[in-house]
Amino acid sequence: METKMPMVLDVISENIIKHGSPLALKGSEVASWAKDLKLPAKGELLFYTGGEYQMLPFIDSLVKTITHLDQGSKMFSMMMGARNILNKTGISPEKMYASVLAKDKERYNSVCFKAAKVLQGLGYEFCYSGNEELYSGALLYELGYMKDMKDYVKRVVDVIKKSGAKTIVCLSPHAAEVFKFIYPKMVEGFDFEIRTYVDLIWERRDKLSKISSGDSVVIHDSCRLARELGIHQELRDILVSVGAEVKEAPMNREWTSCCGGPIKMLFPELSHVIGGRRVVELKESGSEHILTSCPYCLSALEGGLAKGDSAVIEDLIEFLYRGVNA
Repeated sequence: METKMPMVLDVISENIIKHGSPLALKGSEVASWAKDLKLPAKGELLFYTGGEYQMLPFIDSLVKTITHLDQGSKMFSMMMGARNILNKTGISPEKMYASVLAKDKERYNSVCFKAAKVLQGLGYEFCYSGNEELYSGALLYELGYMKDMKDYVKRVVDVIKKSGAKTIVCLSPHAAEVFKFIYPKMVEGFDFEIRTYVDLIWERRDKLSKISSGDSVVIHDSCRLARELGIHQELRDILVSVGAEVKEAPMNREWTSCCGGPIKMLFPELSHVIGGRRVVELKESGSEHILTSCPYCLSALEGGLAKGDSAVIEDLIEFLYRGVNA
C-alpha cells in the first residue's frame, strides 16, 4: 500500500531540492542581512545561517494558509494547481501566499546580523557564502526524504568548499546536527570542524559586555542543542558572564520539554498547545523572560503564547546584541 506524504511536506521538500530553500527564498533574500557588513566570501571560519531564521515567518504563514484549507476542497486544489503552473515560470506561489501573511520578517532576518556583530565584537573573523548559501537540508533528513537528501548534500558541500573554510559555525542547532552527524555518512571527505554559535560565544564569554536587563531570565533548552549536541551549561555560563540571573524551569537541560516545533507543519494546532504548555512551564521558574538558542524553538514558543501573556521570548542572540550597543 502506497503511503503519501502530507501535501505541505511535499511543498517543502520540493522547494529544498529545486531552490535550496524550504520556501524557495532567493539567495539575495537569504543574504540581505549581510549587505552592509561586506563579509569576505573566503576564509577559514564560515558563518552559516542556512536561511533558517530568515525563512521562519514564511513557513509559519504557509502552514497557516494550507491548514485553513480542506485538502480535499476545490480551493486547495486550485491553490496547488496554480503552484504547478507557476513553478514552470520559476515563481513559487506558496512563497507568494506566505509573503502576504508573513509577520516579523524584519526581526527574524536581523537575528543573523546581530549574531555576526556579536561575533565580530568578540574578535572573530569569518567569511560568508552570501547569495550562494543553501539550506542544510535538515528537514529532508528529519522528514525521511533520504534519497533526495543524498543528492542534495552534494550541492551544499560544493558551496561550502568554495569558501575554503576549515570550520563551519552554525546559527541553528539543526544545521549543526546534520553537518556533524549526517553529512560525514553521505559525503566522502566531509571533514570540516562543526561548531555552534553558542560554542564560539562561550569560549570568549569573558569579553562580553555586561547587560543590565533588570529581570531574571529562564532558558528553554533546544532539544537538538541539549540532547544531540550536549550543549546546555554553556548557555548558563554565558548568561552569568553578562550579569544575568538565571532561573531554571522544572524540565531543563537534557530533560527539556518540547516546544511543539517538530510537529508544526503536520499538526499546527497541537504544536500551539504544546508550545503554550512549555511557556507555562518556563514561567514556573519565576521569570517571564524566556531565552532560547534555536530558530524553531523561538517561533514555536511565540506561537504558544496566550493572548495577553506578558512573557517576553527572545533568542540568545537578540539578548547578547544589547551588550554590543550598550
